[in-house]
Amino acid sequence: MPSVLDRIHSSDTGLAIWRRFTRLNLLVSASTLLTRPPFTLTIADAPEMAARRLCHDLLLFHWALYADFRRLATRFSTLAASPVVRMRLEHVTDDSCGKFHVDAVGLRLLCTYVGPGTEWVDPGGKIRRMTTMEVAVFKGSAFPGAGPRVLHRSPPLSTGTLVGQSRLVLCIDAVP
Repeated sequence: MPSVLDRIHSSDTGLAIWRRFTRLNLLVSASTLLTRPPFTLTIADAPEMAARRLCHDLLLFHWALYADFRRLATRFSTLAASPVVRMRLEHVTDDSCGKFHVDAVGLRLLCTYVGPGTEWVDPGGKIRRMTTMEVAVFKGSAFPGAGPRVLHRSPPLSTGTLVGQSRLVLCIDAVP
């Protein structure tokens, strides 16, 4: 995994984004989950077990997703210095988290596997949107020390060009 995510520990960085390429097998596995009604699965455990349990709870084991979940959870665990992570996988079809905000956590990892990615405000005040499969780590309000915090939100799915779309989003937090 690229070291770009390590930049989150720099005092002048509030957001680190890994711009990775989309792998077809991962996209196909993730897309099949959007045929189900909207859902939220949350698991807290050591990174490898959390990834395994999350896939188990999907009731259909997707090797590509499992490998990616495990890799991201393990990397996040190191970044957050937390042996236990909380992984939340959501099939989102509404405007949840539609207001720009800073999370009340130390660090948060977000990755949109399918659909429009998380929106964030750059230092110039411009709204940007992550692309599918990009991995971002945000500093939250509970991150120790000074430094920037980046406002972000889920893209609005009830208005504009995104009406009718859905998203598959992974969120990883540290468990204190």
